[in-house]
Amino acid sequence: MTRITRISLASFALILIVSHASQALADPLADKVTSMNAQWDAAINNADFDALLPLYTADGRLMPPGAQPVTGPLAIRDFFSGRGRSVRNHKLEQVDVLPIGNYAYTTSHFTATLMVNEKAAPISGSTVRLLERQPDGQWKIKSHIFVRE
Repeated sequence: MTRITRISLASFALILIVSHASQALADPLADKVTSMNAQWDAAINNADFDALLPLYTADGRLMPPGAQPVTGPLAIRDFFSGRGRSVRNHKLEQVDVLPIGNYAYTTSHFTATLMVNEKAAPISGSTVRLLERQPDGQWKIKSHIFVRE
């Protein structure tokens, strides 16, 4: 076996080991945020606004563009249920997750279809959320801001 072949095989083996190790060491908080995003999307897309309730802390705050902030899971649910089925095909894509002790700062990009007078218009934007770790270890949304592009 030539020296170049041995180096190539060793390099390939190292790449396989590193790629496998990085998958094994996946970030559990990022996975949790991805799961929360999927739950949030499902609640909006299925108009199951009660499914939003367990995602927010008791004092969770939503700060939507062009509207007054609302506080508490029930008020947040009512805000979104007041929009009915006007938002469809909502999809959050995680951008960043930054843990800071019992809090985590997350950003996501979203796409959706906005229905106005039975006409569909694509929309997109960004979300910023502050998550808080609860005493039982669960993560919940404490503060939620979103803006359209």
